[in-house]
Amino acid sequence: MAAWDEFALCKPFTEIVPHRPELPPLQGDSIRLFADNALVQEKLGTSTFSGDVLMQRADQILSTSLVVYDRNQDIVNAEQDFLFWDKDFVISGSTLKLRGKNQGEMTNANYWLLNRRARGQADKVIRDSKDVVHFEQATYTTCDPNKKFWYLSGNQVTLDDASSIGTARHAIIRILDIPVFYTPYLSFPIGDERKSGFLSPRVGSSDETGFEFSIPYYLNLAPNYDVTLTPRYMSRRGLLLKTEFRHLGQTATNNVEFEYSPHDQAFGGDRISLAVKHNNHITERLHTDINFNYVSDERYFEELGNNISAASITHLERRGDLYYFGNGWNVLGRLQAFQTLDKNPAARPYQRMPQLLLKTTLPEFNRGLNWGLETELVRFYRNTEVVDGPIGNRFDLKPSLSFPWRTPGTFVVPALSLRYTRYDLDNLAPDQTTTHNRFLFTFSTDSGLFFERDMSMFDTKLVQTLEPRLFYRYTQYREQNDIPIFDTGQYDLSFSQLFRDNRFSAADRIDDGHQVTLGMTSRLIGNDTGEEHLRASLGQIYYFRDRRVTYPGQSVETEPSSNIIMELATQFAEAWRISSTIRWNPHTENTEHTVMRIRYHPDQQHIANVSYRMRDDSLEQTDVSVRWALGSRWSILGRWNYSLPKERTLEAFTGIEYSSCCWAIRGITRRYLNNIDGFGYLNGFFLQLELKGFGGIGKKADSFLEQRIPGFRDHF
Repeated sequence: MAAWDEFALCKPFTEIVPHRPELPPLQGDSIRLFADNALVQEKLGTSTFSGDVLMQRADQILSTSLVVYDRNQDIVNAEQDFLFWDKDFVISGSTLKLRGKNQGEMTNANYWLLNRRARGQADKVIRDSKDVVHFEQATYTTCDPNKKFWYLSGNQVTLDDASSIGTARHAIIRILDIPVFYTPYLSFPIGDERKSGFLSPRVGSSDETGFEFSIPYYLNLAPNYDVTLTPRYMSRRGLLLKTEFRHLGQTATNNVEFEYSPHDQAFGGDRISLAVKHNNHITERLHTDINFNYVSDERYFEELGNNISAASITHLERRGDLYYFGNGWNVLGRLQAFQTLDKNPAARPYQRMPQLLLKTTLPEFNRGLNWGLETELVRFYRNTEVVDGPIGNRFDLKPSLSFPWRTPGTFVVPALSLRYTRYDLDNLAPDQTTTHNRFLFTFSTDSGLFFERDMSMFDTKLVQTLEPRLFYRYTQYREQNDIPIFDTGQYDLSFSQLFRDNRFSAADRIDDGHQVTLGMTSRLIGNDTGEEHLRASLGQIYYFRDRRVTYPGQSVETEPSSNIIMELATQFAEAWRISSTIRWNPHTENTEHTVMRIRYHPDQQHIANVSYRMRDDSLEQTDVSVRWALGSRWSILGRWNYSLPKERTLEAFTGIEYSSCCWAIRGITRRYLNNIDGFGYLNGFFLQLELKGFGGIGKKADSFLEQRIPGFRDHF
């Protein structure tokens, strides 16, 4: 019998199911029989056994007080109360008749399904074959005796193990003996295979949709493709139909999601959403990846998002990729565009129509000359009638050489890269140059040492490391102010970014750094486990000249050094984790960026997070989240995200969970700042009811909670 965590609050099934007699196994079709009395009538072909009767055949055992065996018809009759054990179930009842070929009938039966931890009653049980069993006037539940919170009843229930399908006629689901759902016919899977039919309904309420109810219907069209149809009723907006098609081929996967509202009452018109995903391994080396998205209006996700984690989405990607993987190199061809939901025209990104990328992936040899190549050819385009500005082509070529020298205690990696970039631009003023050529080189040397020593702290054997690192880089200066910004951003400064060869993310800007970075990292590592208990890092860049290459609108950077970056991560106890990042400006003696996180996580039932974020006096927030079990049945969960400068809550939700043996319930109330106007608040209430071993009702909140409570994994 299986013991699942899902039923941890239940009595052990071994205390509920009648105990199986301990008999040695039998081989073949032989029968073993024990009885106090026996009467054999050879001429009639009948044998009568009475008293404490035990009859065994293969995995089956019958216990009763009177058994009549008809040898001519191969029928076993038990006219007294009986117990019958099979491999997957146990049945007790008033009368029993067993025939050959695994056929039989039982009356006034109680049954226990061992592989599902379920039980029930039936007026009659009819077994047609080894795989097919019928239950007449039957009930089904996973609850403990005398605590039957819910159960399913049906005039006739059929379980077919061969097809892994169960059916029920005139099925009623009752909660606390109150009928809550009826269907004249119900079909459900009883194995791992998928089966067409209704899935768990979902209910909820929010300011945008009002009360809402949806019930998915699943169509298992073939082993490798299916469709789910979900009508969704919203009291404030009306009816919306969602269709999801999934296909899994030998080399390809496809997923299509389509939503249509014929008339949104609050919006005043029809609304549409479409999402298409395709991935295909045409050959071992040639792959395709397509992602296409469309919505009918800018506020679609804000008002009709179909899960409670839906936030404001500003851009929808439309992308088609073609990959080719060669021996030591690969090529990517891409078409990429976006549907912009932000009403600000300046927020529209450039489209890549098309983009070609070539990159080498050669193995690196220690103390050998290694070379690499990165090449890009791309056409940037956007509607210049909406956003006036340059468009055009960019060709970027970056060959590189390196000679790494590594030992167990040190490394030195000198590298030299050349970079040629050409721009051919359109939609410029008559006096502006349409062609730009930029050629420069970068030389860098990354080096470091590893020291370690054994030590002991709090009776724990540790290894302490000391890892100094020195990184030198020189890049030529080239005037770049006339080059437009197509897809380039500036990296946020962190400890790892101190050792990059360019502080810009793409080719539109190549910074003119002549600098050296000094960094130091120290770790405390468990000597026996290899677990990192502490990591502390400190680093800073020292500049030998001003940085004249900047992002548009920024002035020349003249400071002789960068901010000092400090990072700390520790797990000083098994349940505690603390991390922090501080960016301190030594020139203004001001902390420009701070992130601090504390997590207490002794087990999956208890988790608490506290964090603080501050950036350049423009953002300062606190964030508290928790999921805490109050005993074995009750749990609380919640989050409070607060802006200190604006003195307002950005998002807050509270929830409570209750779990019993065979059912669980969760309620969540949420209040969050409207992502569209940034001033008003939206409210929502969501309820989940889980009938364990059968299904659930309500809108799932797993992704929502896992995003907002770091470290939490939802098993509701």
